[in-house]
Amino acid sequence: MINRVTENIKYNMITNNLMTTVSKYGDLMEKLSTQKNINRPSDNPVGMNDVLDFRTAINAISQYKTNITDADIWLKMTDTNLSGLYKVMENAKMIAITESSAGADPQTRQASVQAVSALIDEALTLLNAKSGENYIFGGSQTDRPPFSATVRPPAVGAAWAATTNAFNGTVASGGAYTGTENKSYAVRIVEGGALDASTYQVSADGGKTWGVTQTDLSIPISLGDGLTMTFAAGTENLAAGDLFTVRGSIGGYYSGNDDSLNAVIGKDNRFAYNITGTELATASNGPAAAASVVGAGPGLTDNGTILLTRGGSAGSWALTGHENYPDMVITSQTATSVTIDADNDGTDDITIDLSGNWSAGNTVAFDITAGTPPSVGPVNVTGPGTVDLLTTLYALKEALENNDQDAIAALVDDVTVAQTQVLQAQTRAGMKMNSLKLTSSNHDAINLQITNMLADIENADLTKLITEFQMKQIAMQASYSMASQIGKMTIMDYL
Repeated sequence: MINRVTENIKYNMITNNLMTTVSKYGDLMEKLSTQKNINRPSDNPVGMNDVLDFRTAINAISQYKTNITDADIWLKMTDTNLSGLYKVMENAKMIAITESSAGADPQTRQASVQAVSALIDEALTLLNAKSGENYIFGGSQTDRPPFSATVRPPAVGAAWAATTNAFNGTVASGGAYTGTENKSYAVRIVEGGALDASTYQVSADGGKTWGVTQTDLSIPISLGDGLTMTFAAGTENLAAGDLFTVRGSIGGYYSGNDDSLNAVIGKDNRFAYNITGTELATASNGPAAAASVVGAGPGLTDNGTILLTRGGSAGSWALTGHENYPDMVITSQTATSVTIDADNDGTDDITIDLSGNWSAGNTVAFDITAGTPPSVGPVNVTGPGTVDLLTTLYALKEALENNDQDAIAALVDDVTVAQTQVLQAQTRAGMKMNSLKLTSSNHDAINLQITNMLADIENADLTKLITEFQMKQIAMQASYSMASQIGKMTIMDYL
């Protein structure tokens, strides 16, 4: 069968080819101007999906880097202030050593009172340092100075109701706080309704974890550690999700808490970047432990070294070393004294007086020299435990004011412990900064890889595009030329 190709068909073929060429020519011009292979999803649907994923990853890395920068600035401020605080404690230590020596006298000690007062003021300034508008060492309580110049008594804060609560009655806190750290307690409503019918949960860590579900809020409820909360009905009943909190404070110079400040520096990676006043400048178990021998019986005839180790609770001691006294036993022990029968003959030989609060693992060591009566060497206390930094400085000032050489000498160890705490905090801050630096470097490497992969998909090959553009330009000119020839044809061309 013979098909006749009409002039109309020829015309349509030429114009269609021309439009196709013009369209591809336009696409090439757009890619050359944007230097992108993909300018809209229809250009490459699969590639566009990868582009969106890569851009999301790059944006996330950018946010992580911003968070890392903010955390690093905080840590640098922390390190600067800890360096200053370390120098304060170093000066306090030198004063304690100098003024406890035989060469010191009442005049030099009175002169040192002013020096220690200046050190206390400087310590308070450093402990209440800020990064921007936020206090560095207050834990999660960054809106108020964490340290004071005077001792605060233990306190129960006012009950606080969330502004989103449906309940419009009143809630009041009560009791006497017996906890060992400053922290917040929370009550969350599980099922709402009237006070006596609602169910609730209590959190002893500010809402991080929750206890068992309980019922009946028509009577005062116990939150733990001596705290209570009392509800009074209003015009609106309790509703599921209503939240109430109260804060317990142990008192002392520090009013912050031990909460971490976290920054998201990677996927599922929350980084705690702060140093709290709790770990820096407060006592984990009261003041640094001290001990002295206050009595020794007449019946000890051998030299020996005695070592006792404190257990997990007050009044819990064990003889872990007793050279030349294999039958030695502890006959009585309390939180403030330990009595020992060295030769287990039924007569108490040594009584040790304990002062301060002790940590599990603290040790007491001393030497016995035979004689009538025997002599007992100085008691050496070692092991875990921290001191309250400001308490130690104020105690040093008081000892200097009282010209008490023994008290000044006893405080040398406490000042040393406080100085070590500052150094350890500074070391932790340095380790955190190094960790942030490493994470930032990893993000830079990953960002470069993703950027390169994105460029491989998205960016245009200009050399290739220019060649294709020139070829399309020639094709388009040829199409225009042919179209113009058709336009000039008349019926006379067929006669």
